[in-house]
Amino acid sequence: MIEDKYSEFAQHVNELQEVLESPYSSEINKGLLEEGEDIEHLNKEIANINPDYMTFLPSYFWYWYFCIGWVYFSTFWLGNYFLQDIGEVVFINGNFDLFDIILTFFWLLVFGTPLFLLFYQFIRKHPYRIQYYFLKKEQKLVYYYRPSLQFFKPFELKIVDYKDIIPEIHTIKQNTAYTPLNLYIADPNTGEITHHIKPHDVSVDPRVHWAFIRTYMESDAKDLPIDPQFCEAYPSDTSKSLFACSDIVFRKYGILNTQHSGAGGIVMLIISSIYELGYLLQGNNYQCTEQAILHPDVKKLLTWDGKDNPYPIQPITPEAEKAFQGKSWQVNIRWIMVTLINISLFAWAVVAYNS
Repeated sequence: MIEDKYSEFAQHVNELQEVLESPYSSEINKGLLEEGEDIEHLNKEIANINPDYMTFLPSYFWYWYFCIGWVYFSTFWLGNYFLQDIGEVVFINGNFDLFDIILTFFWLLVFGTPLFLLFYQFIRKHPYRIQYYFLKKEQKLVYYYRPSLQFFKPFELKIVDYKDIIPEIHTIKQNTAYTPLNLYIADPNTGEITHHIKPHDVSVDPRVHWAFIRTYMESDAKDLPIDPQFCEAYPSDTSKSLFACSDIVFRKYGILNTQHSGAGGIVMLIISSIYELGYLLQGNNYQCTEQAILHPDVKKLLTWDGKDNPYPIQPITPEAEKAFQGKSWQVNIRWIMVTLINISLFAWAVVAYNS
């Protein structure tokens, strides 16, 4: 059955833009695996890799930065309105009529909504991203699916055969930098697209990304360029600590170490004090991701016993486990300080604006 998202415009395979080689159809271009920056990036994005499955961290949307800007803009003007306009009407003039009530409600609706929604998301932890799991032994790809913008529809587990994947590079006109890798499954009789899988990592050459995936699924472990200096494991369920999840971005870029010991905290304090909401939103992205690996039907497909991993990946240290459980005082205190600094900067900006 065709996915709801594509039932209205079922595409044919020959209409795809730039189709890459199919699984097992040709030799893998090993030269692509020598792209230093791209391979280093993929190593940092790996959430786990072992003889049974490989998965990458869920991508971070560029337009979230716009949402973060909206939140900052909204909170600033909301604070300005209450400190100056409401304060002047109520505390100076002693007058608060129906017009002021309506105007206050309007300001709260327009400028307060993004902040309220953000705090609600931090508490509710509603999933809005998924992870794709490449199962090597079973030669399957598993993931959760939900049609776009249908937020109240539950996620459905999808299990597809790796050999049926049709990889494609979809180029947007006048934006050659945005070239994501698309993976399709098509009906063999009609050519209509039934599954559209989007790894959504636009920071790496999609050809390198596909060669990396093919090497894992089709070759020996020794053929995959894994650098343990960058490639580290994360708990299968990272839902207990927003702060530890927010640290992931700093650890991927070497600002913080991987042992969660607190080193590098001063640099992180300076950077994240300004962009705290952005980093917390990234942490929330990792924290509430729909993970197919936790589904009973997927667990049945896994056979690895957790021993003798041929891929040289950094294990989860006891300090990291403690941090992801929300019990690391170094991580918690650091983010509390960041929050206090952020609030102080915001309060100073509002007071300075009104002075």
